[in-house]
Amino acid sequence: MSKGKRYDLLIVGAGIIGLSSAYHIKKSNPDLSVLIVERHAAPGQGDTAKSVAAIRDTFTSDVNRTLARSSIDFYKHVQSEIGFNLNLELVGYLWLLNRDEVRAYEAIEAQMRAQGMRLKTYERSELTQFTPDLVLDPSSEQGKLMGLKSVERGLQGLDCGTVAPEMIVDYYAGELEKMGVELALGTEVKSIRLGARPSLGIPGEPLLWQDKQIQEVETSQGTLTAETYLIAAGIHASTLLDPIGIDCLIRPRKNEVFQLRGASLDRLLATKGFNEQNTTPFTILPGGRTYFRPVPKERSVWVAFAPGFGQAFKLEEEPSAEESFYTNNIYPILSEYYPCFTNLRPVNMWAGSYDVNSLDGTPVIEKIANCIITTGMSGSGIMKADAVGCVATALFDNEEEATLYGNHKIKTSRLGLANRDVGKEEFVI
Repeated sequence: MSKGKRYDLLIVGAGIIGLSSAYHIKKSNPDLSVLIVERHAAPGQGDTAKSVAAIRDTFTSDVNRTLARSSIDFYKHVQSEIGFNLNLELVGYLWLLNRDEVRAYEAIEAQMRAQGMRLKTYERSELTQFTPDLVLDPSSEQGKLMGLKSVERGLQGLDCGTVAPEMIVDYYAGELEKMGVELALGTEVKSIRLGARPSLGIPGEPLLWQDKQIQEVETSQGTLTAETYLIAAGIHASTLLDPIGIDCLIRPRKNEVFQLRGASLDRLLATKGFNEQNTTPFTILPGGRTYFRPVPKERSVWVAFAPGFGQAFKLEEEPSAEESFYTNNIYPILSEYYPCFTNLRPVNMWAGSYDVNSLDGTPVIEKIANCIITTGMSGSGIMKADAVGCVATALFDNEEEATLYGNHKIKTSRLGLANRDVGKEEFVI
């Protein structure tokens, strides 16, 4: 970072979205001077590092589906064709559905199949054959008290799976270093200052009737200036943008993940029939909020509870997981459907934050004056990151349509604030 230098592009945030955006913008504009400002000591150490890193293309909204499918295809390309290991494994997403969910999703399933998504259904007998540890009909007093419902069917997204966030970060960061992109680590953006466009030299500028743009950002290391600014600050985006009058629609919400390990889980980690990896897929239990991710290489399982109604929107600078959350909310459900989790306590736990788009749960990518906003990932940042970077590049290049990896096309206005058109997502975890 050169003091006093005016950059062509300054990006706030070196998480997966900031890195992807920098990668694609610089690739499209090789001569640009680009600086990424990151408050952590290394790229990708914020909420990106605390994700469960599951990826899926099973969406009913064509916008969500296009963003996810393109990004997954790019990760496949990086791993299989470039040869950079991302620990990408298409183990699948397995939804365990109760009777009401089966009815609700029958039409959605047909719609997704028609749109080219590869899905596989499992009847009850098949589920018990592949996963003997699964209890289809929880019948204990505790299960009745919680209102747990029977598993009627399984639905697996085949082009879904898991990936290693730190390896995707390493790929993008390595490419950015080759391209000459500067990275200012341990540098926190404190505030954004506006200026008049053009300046008339009037005291108090910019006045409300003047055209405005970002003039500079104040950081923990001093003032920085650029021609264009891109805000990829996750949950901190609204903290920076609210004071300058930009509503990016996001609210912060904590997500807690717990790592479990024990000999009783070995059959989950080595289950034949679902995928080539011979493991249980990423699995969502009936009700759609409790889920787990087998991690065979660690001989462990990660479990979590999807944030929703009943959990506060709250900004925490350094969120931490609490074992009581696992004990009181996750364990009772998990152990009823899968008794192999009985008496297991977390061996590790961590927490991150979702920048939840409280309007429609879909990314917000918009350009206002000389500011590009990329936020509102709502927990799907990694699975849509590469495509988000392509859309941000189209906005930077003043193009109305973005070309994503795999030659997918999408109008940039559809993800903006003024003419938003993302459709209603019906297949929600």
